[in-house]
Amino acid sequence: MLRYLQSVLWLALIACPFGIARIPCRAAEVSEIVQRATAALNSDWASDPLYACIERDEVQKGEKLTSKTFEVVMIEGSDYYFPLAVNDQPLSPDRQREELIKLKNEVRHRKSESPSARRARINSWKKKRDENGELLLDFPTVLTFRLLGEEAKNGHSAYVLSATPMPGIVPTTRAGKVLSGIQGKAWVEKDTLHPMLVECTVVTPVPVYGALASVLPGTEIEIKMTPVTDSTWLIDEVSTKLNVSKLRVFKSTAVTRSTYTQYRPNSSVVEELLAKAGQQ
Repeated sequence: MLRYLQSVLWLALIACPFGIARIPCRAAEVSEIVQRATAALNSDWASDPLYACIERDEVQKGEKLTSKTFEVVMIEGSDYYFPLAVNDQPLSPDRQREELIKLKNEVRHRKSESPSARRARINSWKKKRDENGELLLDFPTVLTFRLLGEEAKNGHSAYVLSATPMPGIVPTTRAGKVLSGIQGKAWVEKDTLHPMLVECTVVTPVPVYGALASVLPGTEIEIKMTPVTDSTWLIDEVSTKLNVSKLRVFKSTAVTRSTYTQYRPNSSVVEELLAKAGQQ
């Protein structure tokens, strides 16, 4: 699962009260929390490409559990997934050499691209990222927020927010349609107003590709964030139980979990990888 996709989906899925005592709060106070949390998230969103990380993607279907682990870096304006392990088994020495050679060739290719080819590659990456970013831009316009209270979470004082789809709003974007079928709950760090944790569930079918596929009620998503610097929080974990209907006939369930660890400045990680590739 692409990191930039996961890193915005979590905020899109805010809403559903879960038994915490509500406290009185003026609408203006809630509005300020939401606005400042949105600003913090947009800042985090802009900072995300500056960092490399270790991404581990786990999928369970029935009794079968599989996983893949990558070093995710940005190279010449778009992302690159460098394989590290399959089912938690490190790549063999021969496979590692193959991947380092492949990396070296890809860097050479990207550096020698024509201006038009480079623009096309970067624009393709940006297009996908921007499409997912619609969730960031749309959620304040289609959800109604309520402050439920305050709570300690992972060693931080946090505001607890619920939200429900805004009545009477007809979503016009794909992101808005996704939001209209979701309820959940979010924790926002009290001092910095960075969102920390989201728990949510799909309550009405959400079309993904028109009539071809829908995400069904019972789908559950949990997203955690972690501070990378004093001013930047990035995604730490995304767990999903995904119920999907295809062609309105075929239904399937998959449980996934992706973790993101060892955030470091992208330039340093790329330099290390290229140094290893240069030895091959």
